[in-house]
Amino acid sequence: MTKSPMRTVNTALRATGSLTLRAVDYLRVSTEEQAKGYGISYTAKRTARHIERKGWAHVGTYVDEGYSGSLEVDDRPDLKRLMQDARKTPRPFDMVVVNEGRGIGRTGRAFWKWVWELEDLGVYVAVVKKDYDNSTPSGRSQMRKDADYAEDERENIRDRTQGGIQEKAEDGLYPGGTIPFGWTVNDAGEYVLRERETETLRIGRKVFVEKRSWQTVALTLNSEKRYTRAGKPWTRKNIRGRLMGDAVLNNRIVWRGDGAARDQDGNPIFGQTVVIDLPPVFTQEEIEELKAADAARPRTVKSRERVYLLRGLMTSPCGRYYEGHQHRPTEAVYRCKGRQESYAGAGDQCSCLYLEATSVERQVWGDVVCVLSDAERMKALCQNWIDATAGDRVDQTKRIADLDRQIAEVEDLIEVTEATAARRALRRGFSRAEAEEAAERASKPHTDELEGLEKVRREAEALQREAADATRRLQGLERLAETARKNLAELADVEKAELLNLMGLEAKVVRCAPRRLGVACGIREWFVKAGKSVPVLTDEGWELIRPLMGGSRSKIDRRTMVEAMLEKAISGARFQDLAPRCKVNWTTLQTQSHRWLSDGTWASAMERLKNVQTRPVWSPDPIEIEVTIRPLAIESKLGDGARSGSRTARRRRTRCARRSPAGPRRARRPGRARRSP
Repeated sequence: MTKSPMRTVNTALRATGSLTLRAVDYLRVSTEEQAKGYGISYTAKRTARHIERKGWAHVGTYVDEGYSGSLEVDDRPDLKRLMQDARKTPRPFDMVVVNEGRGIGRTGRAFWKWVWELEDLGVYVAVVKKDYDNSTPSGRSQMRKDADYAEDERENIRDRTQGGIQEKAEDGLYPGGTIPFGWTVNDAGEYVLRERETETLRIGRKVFVEKRSWQTVALTLNSEKRYTRAGKPWTRKNIRGRLMGDAVLNNRIVWRGDGAARDQDGNPIFGQTVVIDLPPVFTQEEIEELKAADAARPRTVKSRERVYLLRGLMTSPCGRYYEGHQHRPTEAVYRCKGRQESYAGAGDQCSCLYLEATSVERQVWGDVVCVLSDAERMKALCQNWIDATAGDRVDQTKRIADLDRQIAEVEDLIEVTEATAARRALRRGFSRAEAEEAAERASKPHTDELEGLEKVRREAEALQREAADATRRLQGLERLAETARKNLAELADVEKAELLNLMGLEAKVVRCAPRRLGVACGIREWFVKAGKSVPVLTDEGWELIRPLMGGSRSKIDRRTMVEAMLEKAISGARFQDLAPRCKVNWTTLQTQSHRWLSDGTWASAMERLKNVQTRPVWSPDPIEIEVTIRPLAIESKLGDGARSGSRTARRRRTRCARRSPAGPRRARRPGRARRSP
């Protein structure tokens, strides 16, 4: 196999008594097994007695209580911890003891992936029931049989369950799952109308047809204490989903529809799609009236022109995500989703403040550029990623070759056994057909062994493909870093947003100061968007721009106006506060600034002043942000104050990743940095 000679020697020495084997036990029972009386304490006693009987040293216990055997390593917290400990140097244990084979896993993927990695690390798995371990060929053979049995048992249970569900659905009966609002199920399993809920739907339809507002519908129902089935008040989205859903509009349920698990050909895995008819709540005329009212209701057209780099990547102090929002024609901000009511009339919006989009994006992007532009730092991040995903890149080449050898040996054994059995049967006077049956019976154990080996080989091939994919992802990460270092300045906003998503960037707003009320300053916004500092206007500078500023029938000096606008961009003061000092009416200053900005005069003037002394643009009170790059499994402290800081790893329990194959698993929580943009 693939373990090193030194690991083999160490294990052999312990097995012969020169050293004592160190053993840990892994205890796992699912929720269903607990209900049948199989508890952790029961399995713990059996594994402890087995370790004592073998004369091994019991050095630890790992427990996953209530976790299914179909889950993989990353989705069982203590099994994940066990694997992390097994990879340590020096290795802390030699044997992992489980009560029975299904404790390892109920699918080939959940079973073999971690067993094989342990083998490669020089650690073996012992099973109390049937008393075997995978350090010998016979033990590995028995382990394959246990793996097949556990998976077959799971498949049989699922097939029986799913078959019964399919029959119920085809008969128009309740097959399980959520019952649509407005219906219930009687003792015979038939869908029938639920009076209280259908009355709520009828009232909601009537109000919407009259008012054309889902918010009004929700407020009306809440005021009459007609709540959801869970007893919660309605939101406008919730009541619209009920009234405009497939159950109400088409009087049906599509069982195993679009959301059903499907195979590679697009067919449902557990049974065919079934349409179950429901008793109608509304007449066809009422449904058409409802559809027409929904189509005619006023809709807000959202602008999609601006790309918000951090939309969906930045969380607010209340824990919700920020979304992009055009607060005013001249001001793009990030708005917390918690500012929406939890239900109509609740009045429980969060108090998270709007964040100026441009300045926040510039700071976060600047930190990302700093990381990507540092070759040594990127090398360290890649190495950290390599260490965190080591289990996904185990090379199965030697194991596949060894399985091919075993398969060939078993195939030869089957041929010899069948030939011998057939000749013996013919000598005894059996017919040809009877001789063939005798040969099949004689070779049946070897045929079963062959099927098990071929199944295990398919698992190894699948893991080998995953290893190749992980290697390609690592190479892609390195290419990404190289490309980014060369072309960061040329990336468009759409490309920046895509890069941040690929890197798995997360930003968390820890603290932010209140925004100043009033209309956003167009002059300051111009400097922020242009990425320029504010020039200091001297006599020479004024002479450079004076021809651009034009004449005026107003008695107000144009230089005074320019100086007031520059002062506003530096101090953040309002026009109302500057006007008395400049002896200018504030509305005049505001109107003139709008004119110069809109016709390009201001941009031309600032271009002529690009080589003069400058001062920084006024920034609002600082906000504190934690920035994390997660899928790289790194500790990256972003920001000026932390660019030479240390990196410390933090562990994080993760849930099963139900996402596309390209999506990375959440392996650990990276470090964070606090930055005030």
